[in-house]
Amino acid sequence: DLEVAVHVSAPAQIEKSGTITVNAKSLYEIIKESQGQEVDVTSLSNERIEIISGQSEYKLMGLSPKEFPNLPEVEGEFNKVATESFLKVLDKVSFAMSNDETRYHLNGVLIEKGDVDSVMVATDGHRLAYYKQALDLKNVKPEKVILPKKGVIELSKLCEKEKAIDLCVTERHILAKTEKQTLYIRLIDGNFPDYNRVIPDKNKVEINIPRQEFVGALKRVALMANDRSKGVSLYFCNDSLSISSSNPELGEAKEDIELAYKGPVFTIGFNASYFIDVLNVITDEQVIVSFKDELSPCLISCNSDPGFKSVIMPMRR
Repeated sequence: DLEVAVHVSAPAQIEKSGTITVNAKSLYEIIKESQGQEVDVTSLSNERIEIISGQSEYKLMGLSPKEFPNLPEVEGEFNKVATESFLKVLDKVSFAMSNDETRYHLNGVLIEKGDVDSVMVATDGHRLAYYKQALDLKNVKPEKVILPKKGVIELSKLCEKEKAIDLCVTERHILAKTEKQTLYIRLIDGNFPDYNRVIPDKNKVEINIPRQEFVGALKRVALMANDRSKGVSLYFCNDSLSISSSNPELGEAKEDIELAYKGPVFTIGFNASYFIDVLNVITDEQVIVSFKDELSPCLISCNSDPGFKSVIMPMRR
């Protein structure tokens, strides 16, 4: 689709070589529903193909292969990348990608190569997810690239099936290669914002909150929040966190969580969905939530995964 392309090879008994372009969805549905153990495919005249499997026979309209766009020609060195660590980092940050098509440079994940560690970052302007980890990208020439959202999804699917992939990164494309499949991804041409300016480093208030209890309370209280903003209020006082929401058309909700907290008393508002998304990618029993003040961004982290950080902007009350 000019953003993502894939080339796949499969074993077949070829009686006569040739090329034809057909509707991928229609072909997939036919093969999926076929009852035969084998499928016979024959190219006919007028850009059509005949498909026979078991007792079923189909004739599918096609297009001239000349109308199919050429795959991009990409030259560069490949890196053998372990998919477990690569997929882990993608999964930890991709939830924060933007859906706003007018801010296309945020519709993906930034991959930034370092001397030892590499960084992946995603943000939609209201929240940010950051992960720093050692990845074998020594042959990658560009220091920074932005992987588009669809590319993130398809690359994640490929990583789930393989223990390792060969990865080539150039100024315009990423190629992910396995024995039988090559995935071509066109990179986003844009400037990713300076994420270091967003991540707070001198927060005065730091609170440990039980993750599962926090997620459950947010989901329940958000039932009474505005459908669009999903706004909830977090009230911190001695030994407790009170989560509340109010909607003139629905009503209101409130739930308390016991905490070992002795800091200042304050109230801050957030989009509950943003908090739930980041809490769902953390596996620790406790999450660390820190603030500078009621108007500053919230930093979320955990002890077992020091490379991960997430930032959520507060809602104006």
